[in-house]
Amino acid sequence: MSFYIKRKEGIILTAIEIIDELGFQGLSTREIAKRQEIAEGTLYKHYRSKKEIILAVLDYYSMFDVDIKQTIEMNRFSAKDSITYFITRFAEYYESYPAMTSILQSYEVLKNEAGIAHRIIEIFELRSNLITYLIERGIKDGEIRPNVDSESLSDIILGTFRAITLKWRIRKYSFPLKERILTAQNYIMETC
Repeated sequence: MSFYIKRKEGIILTAIEIIDELGFQGLSTREIAKRQEIAEGTLYKHYRSKKEIILAVLDYYSMFDVDIKQTIEMNRFSAKDSITYFITRFAEYYESYPAMTSILQSYEVLKNEAGIAHRIIEIFELRSNLITYLIERGIKDGEIRPNVDSESLSDIILGTFRAITLKWRIRKYSFPLKERILTAQNYIMETC
């Protein structure tokens, strides 16, 4: 059974590498099978279609979301510390696995794919709703100014994260992602 699980994870990781190198348009079952050094038929024993592989990639991409939320809840961080924890964990995750950022930058491409769009929207909304909730908690606790619009601030935080990550990709990972994101995050939080 563990070989089966390792093979499935290997297929997912190979798909992520292909997406990173060639974009979603370059992802094919033929290319995955070639890189995995297996027959395409073997690939279909694990995943029935390219769409199913993409959904598995999205699940893999978002697997830490629940853990991050649970850690925030268990440790009862302040709202600002919770937001910083969220940003820090994702920045570290992306720094250790840069190819994964290709998924973050592909929301626009995938949002119109039948059967896939709902998963992209779900991941996006879960992350956005968590940040919005934390901001509202910070307002309630007096940690964030009461005149702050929580949804707009959430957009600023997540948009800044995405923009810096895109710049990091474009510049071939030439600066420390976590450091740059946390610097921007601190500027944003100082204003509220």
